Amino acid sequence: MEIRFAAARDAGFVDVGLSVRWMNQWLQTHELAELDQILEQFGVRVAELEAIRVMGEEVDPLEDLAALLAEHLRPDRLQAVGPYSGSESEAALRAGRVADRFARWNVDVVLEPLPFTNMKTPSNAASIIHFADRPNLSMCLDVWHLYRMGLPLSHLDDLWPYISTLQFNDGTLMCEYPEDLREDCLRNRRIPGLGEFDLVGILRARNAHRPGSTFSIEVISTELKAQDPFLTALQIAEGLDTVLAASRTDS
Repeated sequence: MEIRFAAARDAGFVDVGLSVRWMNQWLQTHELAELDQILEQFGVRVAELEAIRVMGEEVDPLEDLAALLAEHLRPDRLQAVGPYSGSESEAALRAGRVADRFARWNVDVVLEPLPFTNMKTPSNAASIIHFADRPNLSMCLDVWHLYRMGLPLSHLDDLWPYISTLQFNDGTLMCEYPEDLREDCLRNRRIPGLGEFDLVGILRARNAHRPGSTFSIEVISTELKAQDPFLTALQIAEGLDTVLAASRTDS
């Protein structure tokens, strides 16, 4: 935990995310008070909890822990993923229940479409959000999954009102592990600016349609896991800065 937060701080990040699943293990031998001390020591805050399933017939066993963390840490958002059970309207009812629960701590629930679930595309997620009609229920758009679904940027033209979080990484246009899209996203992501995704185009569309949306960083990579985390965090920050700067130019 200390290394992670120190690497984030040294790279210039002020917010971090925490995996609820990972925290479930960490809290077996630690207390929340210890987490508070580490956050204060390194001057970062938890802005994001990820990720639980909120649309199944059975309540995710991690939901109560996510609620405990939300009450204690007051993050900006809780990420949620599929699959969902039943129809989209039934999924919306379940997502709405979770959104209502987390609203008491001013936490947004953000649905992230994944191509290896039945909430595959941003339009699928937008439909569920529309049915649920909760002010704190919106979408996290991970650019990786947009590309792995083979969708053009124009797919998002009418969906920006639903997108509150833009999740950044980069990658190859051709899937490097087509046999298993989930495994591919856990192995092969690139630092922003070092892949082939049109991140500048996505940023410009975001600036035009949803300038108030926030950013999240998720660069999961076998190669990056093997190197110094301080170097990884710095490379990600520098890559993101380069992409942001390019998005502000006219060319």
